[in-house]
Amino acid sequence: MSKLALSLSLLIFAIRAWCLAKRIEIDCSELGPGASQSYSQSFLVKNKFTTQLVVEAVASNPGTEDAPQCHLKWTVTSKLAGRSRILFRHEDDPQNSINGFEFDGTSPDGSKLLLDFFTAAGDYTGHRAVVYDFVTGNWQIRDIGDRVTRNFPQCDYFTIIQGVTDAGDFVLYVPKSIYKPEGCPDQGEWLLDMKNDTVTRVSKS
Repeated sequence: MSKLALSLSLLIFAIRAWCLAKRIEIDCSELGPGASQSYSQSFLVKNKFTTQLVVEAVASNPGTEDAPQCHLKWTVTSKLAGRSRILFRHEDDPQNSINGFEFDGTSPDGSKLLLDFFTAAGDYTGHRAVVYDFVTGNWQIRDIGDRVTRNFPQCDYFTIIQGVTDAGDFVLYVPKSIYKPEGCPDQGEWLLDMKNDTVTRVSKS
């Protein structure tokens, strides 16, 4: 193996390890009827509002052998100067077996947390954006779904989580379709207004 190939392999491995460290993934199909499983993951943040996030999840199957179900309970806790504070709790009954949580960073001023509760099946991954505001102590969750990509029904696009602004708005990015290379160009950035629950395209400067 050449030095360049080795370097690229190490870089890809490091990126994958970093991505895996930012998320919790749960497979509810592994739970039998009446069974439950707990998960916990810490995320370093290091700003003036928090130094660490601790995300805990309890997955359970309240269904039967013939009709399994998935119920998730999430608790997000912040740590700062040796003190812990629960930021919010969230419960869900997803339809897909694969579900999880991903920490997607903070706003430039550090006052907003960007979180993603995702669900997946096959090639599909659905995202629900969560923005937590350290200044007000409020949080909001919005379903992203196909709210951007449905504007382009002829293209098989996917949506990437890009970031969160200081105002608490969620930034999405729709790259060029990898499934239909012809006639499906990059659609750029889109802004999800968390307060009004509206999506608009970000104009190019």
